[in-house]
Amino acid sequence: MIKIYNDIGVSKESVQHCLYSCKLHLPKDYRVGYISALEIIDGSGLKGTRLLILPGGRDLYYVKSLQGKGDQQIQDYLSSGGNFLGICAGSYYSGTYLIFAQATSIEVVGPRGLGLFQGIVKGPVLAPYYYGSHKGASAARVITTYSQEEKDCYLYYNGGGYFVNAENVADTVVLARYTNNPLAQAAIIQCHYGLGNVVLSGIHLEYDPNMMQEAALKQIRKTLKDYNEARIKLSKYILALLSIA
Repeated sequence: MIKIYNDIGVSKESVQHCLYSCKLHLPKDYRVGYISALEIIDGSGLKGTRLLILPGGRDLYYVKSLQGKGDQQIQDYLSSGGNFLGICAGSYYSGTYLIFAQATSIEVVGPRGLGLFQGIVKGPVLAPYYYGSHKGASAARVITTYSQEEKDCYLYYNGGGYFVNAENVADTVVLARYTNNPLAQAAIIQCHYGLGNVVLSGIHLEYDPNMMQEAALKQIRKTLKDYNEARIKLSKYILALLSIA
């Protein structure tokens, strides 16, 4: 069973794309469903879960709902061999420290208790973020680094961060990098927690352009369609890392 976190603060768009992409690309014998904060906290929802997905949304609501007992349950789940995918806000929440929109009116800065990545997650990295809007969205070019042959891939971006000095953090592998500047910050990483596998993505690898109908996303959708095969290949590679094949 694959569980997508769906509770207060979650982006409905991200949840819908997660569900669509999972059902489209996963082997047919996998079931996909939702999990609430309460189901994580009491432990019942994680039993029998092969993969837990924490999608995009608002990190502060995740703090409010999961901090403490919820974090501990996720850590216990991973320590015993679970798998975790954190996307955008889900990845911000999964470091040990978050720096978001520093020195702006929407600044969020502080430690995080989940600590799956032993480092700082900082953003937005490509453009300012606007709540409830696609104004800062783009089809962002990343270079995948999980194979010997680096390849271009365009993925949906809106407010995501990067993993500071990820290449110097123990037991962490960079799977893709942003190409917006010479620093080439880490956009997607793999790490481990106990016996568990973790992939964190500052960029929305779950967004399928065929589901993007908003007029404001027309040009973004066109670019993403042109590179959708690369996105699907990357997504399947990541699912294999998370014991889903």
